[in-house]
Amino acid sequence: MRHDSTEYVKRCDRCQRYKPVPNLPTEIYHPQNSPWPFMQWAIDLVGPMPTAPAKKEMMIVATDYFSKWIEAEALSSTKEDDVERFIWRSIICRFGCPQSLVTDNGSQFIGKQITAFFKKYGIKQHLFTPRYPQGNGKAEASNKIILDCLKKRLEGAEGKWVDELPGVLWAYRTTMRRSTGETPFSLTYGTEAIIPPHITVRSIGIEVGSIEQNSKQMRLNLDLLEGKREKAIVRVASYQQQLKSYYDKRAKIIQLDNPGQEGITSSFLLGILLQQQSEAYTNWESDLRRSPTHVIKPRHSWRA
Repeated sequence: MRHDSTEYVKRCDRCQRYKPVPNLPTEIYHPQNSPWPFMQWAIDLVGPMPTAPAKKEMMIVATDYFSKWIEAEALSSTKEDDVERFIWRSIICRFGCPQSLVTDNGSQFIGKQITAFFKKYGIKQHLFTPRYPQGNGKAEASNKIILDCLKKRLEGAEGKWVDELPGVLWAYRTTMRRSTGETPFSLTYGTEAIIPPHITVRSIGIEVGSIEQNSKQMRLNLDLLEGKREKAIVRVASYQQQLKSYYDKRAKIIQLDNPGQEGITSSFLLGILLQQQSEAYTNWESDLRRSPTHVIKPRHSWRA
């Protein structure tokens, strides 16, 4: 099934149009880890998105540093009340009080109301500037994954992104992450979810399994969960070492003329320009008019 899925993606027109643009310079890699699940979350706002029903144009996204679990919700406004409500319902009520949250220093994250909310539940806050989104790399990576998936599913009907968001989150949570070697779902609940393909192509476990066997296996999975999480920590550390070696070799440091100022990477300057690009805009465009062969080439546009 994995081979068939890979071949399908290679031939998917939308997947080609919205795939990431390669060969962009990158900054020096700074790995960030969490020693246990749901201890630290990265939160960010995404948008403006295409206008959806109820005038929802923004999206708030939270990512757990350990399990890579993502929570996201469409918003019509981004006030402190909206952020507080999201953190309460989607994080605290589901996974408990986190030790810390990583956010930018936007008004909705540093106002008196939200600051009092964090203090009430003992949540520490780590801030970064919106002008340097790479400082919250975990959130930026999650934003990119969600946006890429939404683009591929909604070409020509971008206003329906709110309806597709739960399906995108479900697909992400049940897909193995390379860094952990596990799905976010299994690192959270101790077992794998039954996804629709397992119902269409029925597995042996579904065909011959019983409620008693299922309950026994679920209890066993919970007993083995801590060991699975410890192995995930080791995999993440190894994966991040490989990433750091690769990214640091490609990083291009720009030295400023003023003495005493630190160098900056070219990807930082490029990132500011890329932020001007529309969230729902394709990364690649077809070149049918210039060649009889269907060629997909990069789209170089800074449309806001």
